[in-house]
Order: sequence, then C-alpha cells, then structure tokens
Amino acid sequence: MRRVPPLLEDFARRLLLHEAGGRQRSEDFADAMIRACQALHVRLTPLLSAAGVNALLGRAITLAAREFPILAELSAIRPPDCSLNGLQEALDKDDPSGAADAVVAILGNFLWLLVDFIGENLGLRKVHEAWPGVPFILPKASPDKAPS
Repeated sequence: MRRVPPLLEDFARRLLLHEAGGRQRSEDFADAMIRACQALHVRLTPLLSAAGVNALLGRAITLAAREFPILAELSAIRPPDCSLNGLQEALDKDDPSGAADAVVAILGNFLWLLVDFIGENLGLRKVHEAWPGVPFILPKASPDKAPS
C-alpha cells in the first residue's frame, strides 16, 4: 500500500493545526476539516468542478480509512458547507491525538491525489492561495544527490 509522502503529510498536519487555531479537541479537528474542505472547494472548483473536488475528497477518505478504520463510516459530502456526514461521530471514537491523525490522513491523501492528478506546481499553488501563511517546505538538496 502506498503511503502519503512525508512532506505532504507534514504539510497536511500544519494545515490542520492552522485551521484548528491551536485548539486540540476532536470537535476542533472536525471543524478544521470542514473549513479546510471549504477552502479547497473555493480554490479548486473552477479548475476541477465541484464533482471533481468531491471525488478526490471521497477517495482521500477511502484511503485514510485503511489506516484509520474510524473513518470507514463517513458518507457523502454535504454541500454547500462541505461537511462530512459522520465526521464528528467518527472522531469522537478516538482520543484527540488519534482524531488529529485521522484528519491529517484525509488531508494528506487529498493533497497527494491532487498533486498526482494536476501536478505539484499547480496543485500546491492552489493550496497555497488558500493558506498563504502555511508554507510548503521543500526538502533541501543533498550534496551527494542531484535534485530529482
């Protein structure tokens, strides 16, 4: 099974913490996921369509549920507020740390699918438009290894 690249997972965690505003309860992480979904929809719908964004998010949830079975019960995204049926209930089944990890898995998989689908440059540029204060940190090139 492929895993989200560590750089995208780290970026997803920083996005979640930014959206949660330093709060650490499961409901804070659920609210942060909804706000993140809304921000992604605003930036990506003109490019991918609402159905395209929802499809990527649905697939990201499916992939995240492999690692976090509490997410398996999530159902459709509810427009227009981008809430996920069952997210709060699912996150309540775990402690706040586990809830945060589950949401990071959703966001990380979403970012990974987005980058895979439309490319790193365009995908991360659109994400950066939504969160200009949360930089994506590129790895430093090693002198022994040429950048790829």
